[in-house]
Amino acid sequence: MHESIGIPGWIDLQVNGHAGVSFSSAELTLEGVAEATLGLVEQGTHGFLATVITTPREVMSHCLSVLGEACEDPRLSKHLLGIHLEGPFLSAAPGAKGAHPAECMVPPSLALFQEFQRVAGGHIRLLTLAPELPGALELVAAIGSEVVCSAGHSLAGYRELRDAVKAGLRMGTHLGNGIPSQIPRHDNLVIGQMALPEITSSLITDGFHLPEGFIRACLAAKGSERLVVVSDQTHLAGLPPGEYSLGIAPVVLEANGFLHMRDEPYLAGSSRTQAECMSHLATIEGVTERDLYRMGYENPLKLLGETPLRG
Repeated sequence: MHESIGIPGWIDLQVNGHAGVSFSSAELTLEGVAEATLGLVEQGTHGFLATVITTPREVMSHCLSVLGEACEDPRLSKHLLGIHLEGPFLSAAPGAKGAHPAECMVPPSLALFQEFQRVAGGHIRLLTLAPELPGALELVAAIGSEVVCSAGHSLAGYRELRDAVKAGLRMGTHLGNGIPSQIPRHDNLVIGQMALPEITSSLITDGFHLPEGFIRACLAAKGSERLVVVSDQTHLAGLPPGEYSLGIAPVVLEANGFLHMRDEPYLAGSSRTQAECMSHLATIEGVTERDLYRMGYENPLKLLGETPLRG
């Protein structure tokens, strides 16, 4: 599909791994990153951010170090555009935490972020955090001009999001996911993001995370100019059904591609590639090729300060 739109492939700001290689594994190696990167390119993902999720601090540091080295590898740097740090500054509330282990979460800390960034060689380009947590606004204000700060795995409402935008927040991570199944009907993370045009929200359009009506509502509220598609694909993409581990959390991959926590009723990322997510989005009535270009290529590059090809 991307060839018909005139681009070399899709851009994905949330890739947790590919074909058995997890970017949050204590066993991650440079060659593993190279293998995953080349596999992603073959599957239509031209550029991506490698996502490191919440795990014990020593594991996160190891993964950031390996990925930072990979970002400077001339074999990979054209496609591996940097690192997305998703945690450990997230809400530990049930539903909001998703597949992230609450015991590994910590309050937002500039000192800890700077340590992570040092270990990563300066290659962290996107940080997902819960903006309602103490210290979050200060962290966003300190780094928001250099790192894209995004609200996710959060219980923030409109006021907290508005304050975070004033501090420098620019994005929302997987809108409609990483929140409890029941939320306040008027003041919640979904309504808050839809109400704030300064926030570009990402959507997981894999066919499992969001129903069609929700995607159409987001398009009506924000337009394709303020939305990006992410796969949130885990290292289980391309593997057979079964029980696996996601970080330190046990998960189940069903035969139909549905990926969920083994012991809790929550999704656990996706098993679909970005190309599959874009193909599903293309089936939704009213979505144009221009929308696909913006959401799957132009907008994510603009968030990163990169210049996209004309579509």
